[in-house]
Amino acid sequence: MEGPSRRPTAPPYQLIPGDRYNFALGVLVAFGLAGLKNLSEDKLKKLGAPPFLKWNLNAYTTWNCALLTLRIILKQQQWDPFLLVNSMGIFLSFRTAFAQGLDENMRKKIRSLGFELSRLEFVLLDHLLHTLPPMLLLAALVQRGTRVHPMNALHVLALTSWFSFRQVASLDVQAVYMPHPFYRGLLAYLVGVFATPPLVDALIVRSRRRVLQWLIVMLIPYLTTKLVRDCSMHCSCQVDPAVHQRPPL
Repeated sequence: MEGPSRRPTAPPYQLIPGDRYNFALGVLVAFGLAGLKNLSEDKLKKLGAPPFLKWNLNAYTTWNCALLTLRIILKQQQWDPFLLVNSMGIFLSFRTAFAQGLDENMRKKIRSLGFELSRLEFVLLDHLLHTLPPMLLLAALVQRGTRVHPMNALHVLALTSWFSFRQVASLDVQAVYMPHPFYRGLLAYLVGVFATPPLVDALIVRSRRRVLQWLIVMLIPYLTTKLVRDCSMHCSCQVDPAVHQRPPL
């Protein structure tokens, strides 16, 4: 998934011989993840699974983590550029969408689904799932000097669109998670997806000016959302007043 600029060597495992990027495997995984939506709560109850599991299986972060896990197990290094772009988009989107303390409402929703997390546990899991993947992938690609072809951004948008329309038949996925400033989150995702390839290029050539330039661009959606202290940002979210008074860790 690095793009046509570099011809990769064959990965250790190929689902279809000659498929150097293992696109077939990735597509089948996406179809399998999409099929999890059809799991009824009754079936999950029979398996002894909590309601939280069904909700979590339908989350896009879970899709990304599944691909990351498969990449590690099967040593699919050629997926790294794609996974970086996807992980960076998720990271910036989550940070922006929940910039005004709405992540505490997310923790409450998880608790209502039968999975109790302290504030500290929630924050640690948040960074484990949203922050660590893009940071590790970015460091690995820069260290190897592997550029991220812009086509990876289009591949990521294809997967994101497939996820959104499979789950709610719309790009607005608030129904999957919880009310949040959707358009700002979407903007942050798009900025992260398309700014990641030039950011990697700037880091590889060690251009401090370009690195700073792209970091500022990527932070704009988050910073503007953080500064606006209301919830009238193209969404119908009703914020619990207690959300801004976060409990101690």
